[in-house]
Amino acid sequence: MKTFWKEQKTNFKLMVLRDSISHLFGKRTGVRLRTRGYEAIYIKRLGASPVEIGFINSFVSLFNLVLGVPTGWIIDRTTNVKKIYIMGLFLGLPGFLLMALVDNWISILLILLWLSFPLCLSAPLQAIIDVDSMSNKNRVYGLSIHRLMTAATGVVSPIILAYIVDISGGIDSVTGIKPVLLLWFLSDIIVLVLLFMKLKDVHIIREPERASLFGGLKYIFSGSTPLRTILVRDVISFFVAGMSIPFTAIYQVDIKMASVFIFGLIGVAEPAVDLLFTTPAARLIARFGRRKIGYLACIVGSIARLVLVLTPSTFPELLILYIGISSVEGCLMLGFDAYNVEIIPQEIRGKWIGFRSLIIGLSGIAAPVLGGLIWNINPDYLYWLSFIEHAFVAFPFMILLMEKYSNDGMVKSSNAPLDSQL
Repeated sequence: MKTFWKEQKTNFKLMVLRDSISHLFGKRTGVRLRTRGYEAIYIKRLGASPVEIGFINSFVSLFNLVLGVPTGWIIDRTTNVKKIYIMGLFLGLPGFLLMALVDNWISILLILLWLSFPLCLSAPLQAIIDVDSMSNKNRVYGLSIHRLMTAATGVVSPIILAYIVDISGGIDSVTGIKPVLLLWFLSDIIVLVLLFMKLKDVHIIREPERASLFGGLKYIFSGSTPLRTILVRDVISFFVAGMSIPFTAIYQVDIKMASVFIFGLIGVAEPAVDLLFTTPAARLIARFGRRKIGYLACIVGSIARLVLVLTPSTFPELLILYIGISSVEGCLMLGFDAYNVEIIPQEIRGKWIGFRSLIIGLSGIAAPVLGGLIWNINPDYLYWLSFIEHAFVAFPFMILLMEKYSNDGMVKSSNAPLDSQL
């Protein structure tokens, strides 16, 4: 590991450090297009009903829909990736601070709508920077190192956050959750300063005649069957996830009756399993291949979803088992995650992310509201749908991609280059 670390680019080390800092403060990394975790509970404590929470997420998806394609088009024409990425992070910096200061859920909606703009700028560029920070040869091992080191910093923080929430008023109160949002604001400041000072720019080789937006879309739809397959899979998966994810934390606390400390232990279980199992998972992938271990990951993920929905409210401790199994799934998915990154040609990655955001955003307008309506009928139905989608949609799509469009999870050379007509 030490040798590997020394050989890697500065941006890879910063990627690990960036996400480790976030985990240290109990903040999950990734693009925040939907409310989840403490945020979702906070909005509910501010008085929003499940349907209103669905509408909040729908409006955010609609705004991302409007911004997705034009920001992708701009990103594909930028010559200074670092500058725009840092600008996006800076514009989104006050988000958690403002959330902690407001006292109604309408204000949260306005804040999330504002954050959509910097997120649409920074998220695709973050993906480009992260992808460029590793070679395809080292990607699975690099992802495993990233998962391992971020997990090491995130093992204790969920319990600390649970204690802070408990002494500040409890998970059933607005005042109990506000300090968590302030800590997340502090972590964003630290990450922004670090990246501003140390991040190296990414130089993308572009053709003299750059592909137009419609040329890139033509490539997606007529030149690459794997990309079309991935797009269809993502739309279905994100639609089902869009119905359930905004309510998962509320489901765990208000339906399955998890206490604030069980909720904290749920947060501990994920990085703890990552810490213990990431390296063995990487070795399993190296020994048995991305394809077989990817199939195993899907089976494990299906089991995790069953544990979530079948956990009785009288025994919420089982939710810790659920998140632990889910984390095992994530470790085993490293090979397939690498394939998903590698299959997108760098030259159209901005347009791909923008167009993918457009399609997913379109489906995301209806999904959270539909999820809120289903919640009012029976919250369990949302998580049965999640199990059905994972087992009978996502898994078959993985099999199709692995068997037909990869060499044991490695991108076939015929899939990689752009169509010469672009």
